[in-house]
Amino acid sequence: MKVCLISPKWNKMVNSYPSLGLGYLAAFLEREGHQVRIFDLGLTPDSPLEQDITAIVAYKPDLIGLTAMTSNYHSALATAQLLKEKLAAPIVIGGPHATVFPERVIQENCFDYLIYGEGEITLHELAKTLEAANFRPSPDELRSILGLCFKDDGQVQKNSAQPLIRDLDSLPFPARHLFDLGRYPLYTPHGQPMITILSSRGCPYNCSYCFKGIVGRVYRQRSVENIIAEIREVIATYGIKNFYFIDDLFTINERRLQELTKRMVGEQLDIRWQCLARVDKVTPEILAQMYQAGCRQIHYGIESGNQEMLDAIGKQITLQQVRQAITWTREARIMSKGYFMLGLPGDTEATMEQTIRFAAELDLDEAMFSLTTPFPGTRLWDELCRKRPGTEFDADFSRAYYYNSYTEEIAPFLNVSEVSDARLAHLIKEAEKCFWEGKRKRKYIRHFGKPWGAWIWQLSNVPVVRALGRWVLDSGLYRAGLELRQGGADSWS
Repeated sequence: MKVCLISPKWNKMVNSYPSLGLGYLAAFLEREGHQVRIFDLGLTPDSPLEQDITAIVAYKPDLIGLTAMTSNYHSALATAQLLKEKLAAPIVIGGPHATVFPERVIQENCFDYLIYGEGEITLHELAKTLEAANFRPSPDELRSILGLCFKDDGQVQKNSAQPLIRDLDSLPFPARHLFDLGRYPLYTPHGQPMITILSSRGCPYNCSYCFKGIVGRVYRQRSVENIIAEIREVIATYGIKNFYFIDDLFTINERRLQELTKRMVGEQLDIRWQCLARVDKVTPEILAQMYQAGCRQIHYGIESGNQEMLDAIGKQITLQQVRQAITWTREARIMSKGYFMLGLPGDTEATMEQTIRFAAELDLDEAMFSLTTPFPGTRLWDELCRKRPGTEFDADFSRAYYYNSYTEEIAPFLNVSEVSDARLAHLIKEAEKCFWEGKRKRKYIRHFGKPWGAWIWQLSNVPVVRALGRWVLDSGLYRAGLELRQGGADSWS
């Protein structure tokens, strides 16, 4: 069977890296003998959709699969509607939005089937059933497929859920050969290509803003042997030796992390990598091991600089743990990036300014300030619906930016804070300026010592002096000055 899997367009945003979810689905289908192609429409956000689907139509698939988050569901819907006009192939949708609203989404005429939850086994069983029935399966045959939703005589049928995959080692490695890897803007600071990798699924924590409908709250991990094998395959196939572990909880199991880092060193993989981590799940010892194994940057979800706000969203960390983790990370010569949310429920101007100051004081190499957006399927969304009866998903979610690009004005979407939209938009712009100014001050102090560094930093804020300094840097007369703005705990090398 010829199957095409589609990642839809985003609103004004280019996909940063390939969808590992589609990569796993494609690999599973290929292992079962199907011919698969992946079309990532998110690589061309500005081109007409009608133009993008011409390659899909030319492929003439027997089965079409789309994935969608809530913020790009309308793009997926528009894609499916166009394809339905041009192809006779059945269309199945999956992903976070379909998992949250299965009965609602399946009622769209362009969708023949819907998969909710983890999709590998369900999609395989659907493909097998369709092929065996010459694409005319009976309702009884469809009812036997766990995790599937479909229509029978206009009535929505939602089957029981597919159990989570316990043995992640049983999955084939993602079908990276189906992506045009060179088109994704994921690089190291030195411009080398980077590959994403996933070593676990699931998260037992209950942060109010996080969606767990696909992988669940049961933490499942791949074996060290399996991870090392995938790393070796990527190096051998693509010559890429830079990796981004996108697990939510990469550092949660210290024993496995120790074993993995020792294997990386012992087998002389000579790789460089970054990962996501919790501030309460790192120690000086494990950070030293991670650096030795090639870790050069850690991304921490910090979210707020106010302890009451952290407690309210269920983060289960303290401000002291944040300070400690960032200090330990720098001492280990690993760069750090902090993620912060402005506009949390109950956030006032005072609490958000506290978050901004906290971020500026931390010895981070990078920071990202996001607009809080309550997405369906999260506790944050449920709380919003209780407070504002009648709140529901609609087409406006296509502009539900949770990130801040800093290059354009972004209006808050479903503002749940205690400040106005205009003030929230202003604060998130100010946050980036404040962070970089704090970073610049620390660089001066680190470079010239505390008394002189602080004085030179104050002097540099005088407009005439700053203009002169910029001229010097731009002219290349003082290369070391560049380090004052761009340097980190260590290089990627």
